Amino acid sequence: MTTPRNRLYPGLLFLVSVFLLTGCGGQHSTLQSFLDTPRHHASNGFNFLNRGQVSDAEREFQSALRLDHSFSQAHCGLGLIAGIREDYPLAFQSMALARRYAKTDEDRAMFAVGEMRLYTMKKGKGWLDHVEVFFQDATKSVAESPEAYYYLGVAYKEAYRFQDAEKAFKKVLALNSRLFWQAKRESRVIRKVIKAMPESPVGKRIALRNAITRADVAALVVEELKLDRLYRELARHEKGFRLPRGLHAQSELPALPADVRTHPSRADIEIALQLGVHGLGCFPDGSFRPEQPVTRAEYAEIMGSILTIIRRDPTLSKRFSGKTSPFSDIRNSDPFYNAVMLCTVETAIMEPREGVFNPWGNISGADAVLSLRELKKALDIH
Repeated sequence: MTTPRNRLYPGLLFLVSVFLLTGCGGQHSTLQSFLDTPRHHASNGFNFLNRGQVSDAEREFQSALRLDHSFSQAHCGLGLIAGIREDYPLAFQSMALARRYAKTDEDRAMFAVGEMRLYTMKKGKGWLDHVEVFFQDATKSVAESPEAYYYLGVAYKEAYRFQDAEKAFKKVLALNSRLFWQAKRESRVIRKVIKAMPESPVGKRIALRNAITRADVAALVVEELKLDRLYRELARHEKGFRLPRGLHAQSELPALPADVRTHPSRADIEIALQLGVHGLGCFPDGSFRPEQPVTRAEYAEIMGSILTIIRRDPTLSKRFSGKTSPFSDIRNSDPFYNAVMLCTVETAIMEPREGVFNPWGNISGADAVLSLRELKKALDIH
């Protein structure tokens, strides 16, 4: 028999279910309305853009404009995407819309920073002057804009004004903003470049790269170290020093590798091949592979070869044979072991980290140029 109390349960459960469903629906609707706003889509777009996800960023900026065609920040984002794609007429057209529709100081600062970034991408005559003007505009709208200081630092870095770049990145660090870690990373690179003090335009350009190629190393050896001139000077003043066969006036040089003939660094690669530097020659198939990244072990072999030739000490090539490796990731039987030891224990040309050398890791441009500077010190080259 059903009691009155039992008869209440189905009705009560129904009412509770309706309440919960209604409540959840309201929360879902509220959440959806919060997410589906121009500002939220634009914010997502810039997050995607910072991660290099250009197509996702473009989708979000377009979503923002479907909700509000006059949303300034979305036009700014699309302008940056056009700049990344090197469509500069469209890029500056989008930035003009961002300026027209700017309603707040934040909008105006974001537009100005967008223009700074576009001119840094495009370069061209007087580009840095434009960047500095728009930096002033950005900081008039938002006095302590971390984005303005950060992208000013990027512009100075790409203009090879390294001390000015360091000051700008330090300002970002002082502001302790969301760009803190990016600025810290950039500041670390800039400090290393300043310490390395590259002298040639090629050296300054390569110093800013995250990883360098065989073509880059050839250019550094010729343009920054000036190894061909150094060898000729040694041959002129040091008794018994022999020029590499490729530098003799009457020598018959082999044909230039096919993958080098149209390369922008052709002239430097050709000289590097004449120098006969171990680790910087052609492969068995006759190719040079100019765009192949250089590992730290390979760079150590190149530096070790140069060190051995200039010092004219044949014992250097086997100096550490049979000795225990101080690095957990290198064995004393590895073919590059002696070169690594020459570049670390013998001369401190290259810097290991906490007991490891990371032989298969890429070497950055800043580290490569700094190593060249340390090589010059070790060889007393001025």
